[in-house]
Amino acid sequence: MRLWNPKDGNGSPSPPHRTLKCKVLFMVPVCLVVFGIIVLGYFCPSGWCALSPGPELRTPGFQEAALVLQPHSPPMHMLETILSNKSLNEELIGVTLPARAPRKIIFPHELLVKSFKLDIEREDVIVFLHIQKTGGSVFGRHLIRNLDVGKPCRCLPGRKRCECITKSDTNWLFSRYSTGWICGLHADWTELNSCVEDAMNKIEGVVRNRKYHYITMLRHPVHRFLSEWRHVQRGATWKTARYHCNGRDATLEEVPFCYEGVNWRGVSLDEFIACPHNMARNRQVRMIANLSLVNCYNSTGMSADERNNRIFESAKENLLGMDFFGLTEFQVYSQQLFENTFGLQFYEDFIQLNVTRSSRVNITLDQLVKITRLNKIDMMFYDFAKDLFLQRYDLLKQKKSQTLHTNYTTPSPNITETTKRVYAVPDHPPRRNISYHKPVRQFQRNG
Repeated sequence: MRLWNPKDGNGSPSPPHRTLKCKVLFMVPVCLVVFGIIVLGYFCPSGWCALSPGPELRTPGFQEAALVLQPHSPPMHMLETILSNKSLNEELIGVTLPARAPRKIIFPHELLVKSFKLDIEREDVIVFLHIQKTGGSVFGRHLIRNLDVGKPCRCLPGRKRCECITKSDTNWLFSRYSTGWICGLHADWTELNSCVEDAMNKIEGVVRNRKYHYITMLRHPVHRFLSEWRHVQRGATWKTARYHCNGRDATLEEVPFCYEGVNWRGVSLDEFIACPHNMARNRQVRMIANLSLVNCYNSTGMSADERNNRIFESAKENLLGMDFFGLTEFQVYSQQLFENTFGLQFYEDFIQLNVTRSSRVNITLDQLVKITRLNKIDMMFYDFAKDLFLQRYDLLKQKKSQTLHTNYTTPSPNITETTKRVYAVPDHPPRRNISYHKPVRQFQRNG
């Protein structure tokens, strides 16, 4: 057998390194072709590639809609982004709104300016109306653990509730984490309005003058509805909610359960949507309205349109009467408006979490349309609230800008006209240094 000599070019076999090189050159294009087939089969638009599923299997998911939801566009814009060639104003949710421009209400100045010098040592009490799945738990913990009120709330390890007592031994906060659900589980405006005074007298053991400042948090209805579905799917029920109105609790005939047994664990989104008496529908507008105006939970004796209109108008009136409300989608703005409204400061800045359980849910276009229809009053209410909220923040921003302009342009013997500068207020101004004594389990500063 003749051995291969690298210097011998006389018809001897190809060298090993040349054989290996040929194999590599052959495998590379084969792998690229296989990879290309896989990519085209799964990601190529259905109109271009025969390997992709047909239109009936490629309905847009919630992730597509979330790109529009995150900037908090009106619901019409959200849906028209998905179906650009279809008019959705009346067909999908039955509400006539401009197709291209968001509805804008110009609120009078007196409704935009909310500013109080809170005196919790005397008569001021904050009442937090906590609507399910609006970020209320996070905001509630900010109130008891992150707010500089002079005397911090006393929070014991292992307990959700804290003692929020002033130096005068009076309660300054009425909320889940301070007084508990004394007016009922997730009590709404109707329940709180008839209960808070007697409850505070009972807690403090004394009758005294108090000034109540109602506050709440709101959230985009689609995200909120999906978040509640996921919460119920994990076993939550809120079955102990009283739905108290006009001196009595709602009956099972007026507010029946959507499930049989202990809970609704494992419920699918379609089942959650299909229940006709699901209290998740239009929850925000219902919890802010005065339900006494529509005979509480008795829907007989009044048409659905009239009932919905009265609830909608009442909710708007009560929201305007509240001293503060925030939006889950605008955490930093909500913090700044709260601090400006009550003259208080939080130790730590709020954090905006754009990825939530509801944003990670994939839903079909049909499900999105159904959720929008079912929550059409909440959609209109959220649009109203968002307009009011952003106009209040714009006014606050202008006020800060004018203040900085005045401060930086005031003549000074050490500053000449040529070196004088005018600074605009930033969107997120730096926090002021605050000296404070940390209460138990206080927020840890970033370090």
